[in-house]
Amino acid sequence: MDMKKLLNKDTLILAALFAAMLAWKPVYEKFLMPPPSPVTPVAAGAATNAPVAVAATNGPAPVATQPVVAPPVAEIRQPAREPRQAETFVELTNGFVRLSVSSHGGCIKSVELPKFASTLTNKAPVVLDFGTVPALAYGGLAGLGEEADFQVSLVSNGAAARIEAVDESGVHLVRTISLRNRYEVTVEDVFVNTGDAPVTLPSHTLSIGSMGMLEGETLMSGVDFLGIDTLSFAGGEGIRYWNYKRWFSDDLVLADHFEGDARRGKGCMSRRPPLDKMLPVKITQRIPAGMEWVAVKNKFFVQILNPKGPKSGSSGFDLIVERTVGRYENAADPGTWAQAAVPSRVAAAIQFEGRYMVCGDSYSRSFSYYVGPKELDSLRPLGMSKKEVMDFGKLRLLCEGLVWSLGKLYGLIPNYGIAIILLTLIVRIIFWPLTHKGTESMKRMQELQPQIKALQEQYKDKPQKLQQETMALYKVNKVNPLGGCLPMLIQIPVFFALFSVLRSGVELRFAPFLWVGDLSSPENLLQGMIPLIGSLNLLPLLMTVTQIWQTKLTPAAGDPMQQKMMMWMMPIMMLVFLYTMPAALVLYWTANQVMMIIQLYWQRRVKKA
Repeated sequence: MDMKKLLNKDTLILAALFAAMLAWKPVYEKFLMPPPSPVTPVAAGAATNAPVAVAATNGPAPVATQPVVAPPVAEIRQPAREPRQAETFVELTNGFVRLSVSSHGGCIKSVELPKFASTLTNKAPVVLDFGTVPALAYGGLAGLGEEADFQVSLVSNGAAARIEAVDESGVHLVRTISLRNRYEVTVEDVFVNTGDAPVTLPSHTLSIGSMGMLEGETLMSGVDFLGIDTLSFAGGEGIRYWNYKRWFSDDLVLADHFEGDARRGKGCMSRRPPLDKMLPVKITQRIPAGMEWVAVKNKFFVQILNPKGPKSGSSGFDLIVERTVGRYENAADPGTWAQAAVPSRVAAAIQFEGRYMVCGDSYSRSFSYYVGPKELDSLRPLGMSKKEVMDFGKLRLLCEGLVWSLGKLYGLIPNYGIAIILLTLIVRIIFWPLTHKGTESMKRMQELQPQIKALQEQYKDKPQKLQQETMALYKVNKVNPLGGCLPMLIQIPVFFALFSVLRSGVELRFAPFLWVGDLSSPENLLQGMIPLIGSLNLLPLLMTVTQIWQTKLTPAAGDPMQQKMMMWMMPIMMLVFLYTMPAALVLYWTANQVMMIIQLYWQRRVKKA
């Protein structure tokens, strides 16, 4: 059979397979998804799961989690049920953040961030609405929790809020919320037993507001933007990201806590037993491990609650997660049940031990609370590794260097698209000697191909001798067979670091460049008007063209048929991988390809001269 025809046929088959992978999801949703069954109302109440095991980092025995049980409050007399007072609010603002403090629970119901627009078209400030789980609300303290009425007022010339309430047993809670620099908030709670008998404060929780994806934000396949992060002060565990597993661990991720014991942590769906009931809509899971701080975050913004002082009494925390309910999910029809939970909102609550208080006894507790963007310049001064909520991983130093570089380039030319292109140019200049040397090495390898083919023919029955003679030929001609791969291998960490920086860089949120309205998202041109794929992204198509062009210009050794196959296969793979990625990442890769093409043409011109 003609190898050229076979190659062309195989290339077309591969291209068709990758196109099918890209189109499968929209085709399924539009044409193959089963019709809705009669809808049965689904209870939206929270579900609490059974104990699970939480793996430790450095080898200690796993700690069993506990089901969340309402703490005993028999020691404090229950308040009489009376109609609630009308809810009132006071607002605290410093230009960076505006807190809305409610008299219902003495907590924060929402936060406005004036420096960030709501959407690409709505320039009103973004609002973090904490929904059903407000921030800084106590749970488990009858008469002092979210169900209680507080007196709220502004103090210190409007720079702080004073919130207070007294429960039926005479425990008086006075809370002071003060704004610090930028997005920092300090909270001080003072409990005083003003009653005529000793009381015991039961164990209780303090909540961190629930967060979901904001309007206009784009999901990325395989990337979970909603997360809960913690820093442990015991056991050497360090930073823990609860929305994904650590390498070589048996960690349970947030979605696993919606499952029963038999299905948790079982990997792919084929290894899990069938569901016996629909997954709960909301779960609360107690993790009995003391933490320095707990963070709740979405794609661009984060809350970090940090109890202060050695007597904070933190004994654990709760994961509070809601999941997306499918359009056709029906509790009475197992065929419609979601087989895996997809978190839609996340929240948390820090657990505190109970405390015995005699008459007149007082007890104070203070917190540092950050609510704002995942912005390195704002997080780094907080210390205590809080900047790690950026989730840069092992490449954190490189990522931080790239963030700094982008910021400086943006300061010179205030457009992040141009800043990314300039950063790409700087990276190319740094790696110029290596890429030049690698290209020359590949060129010499190409020139040696006739001699290598002669050796292959001479020693076709002696593979060991063929290898020895081939390496001797490389040595005589001063050719490194791996020299052509080295530039690409060195650039891989830079690519992954940029992926980490650009996937959720708040600086790129709604940042425009040419026809791209938001560099933090795919272009999404003609949204909903393109069959199968839904929208048009031009940058990935331009990237594919430049990659094919660069591959044709790059010297290559080996079988010409294989070279031709790779010339088409790799660009198609990159097109599938990057088609729905943020435009900023595709812009970097496209600019990188263009600069490599310029370098190759320059090398050819110099050689001819």
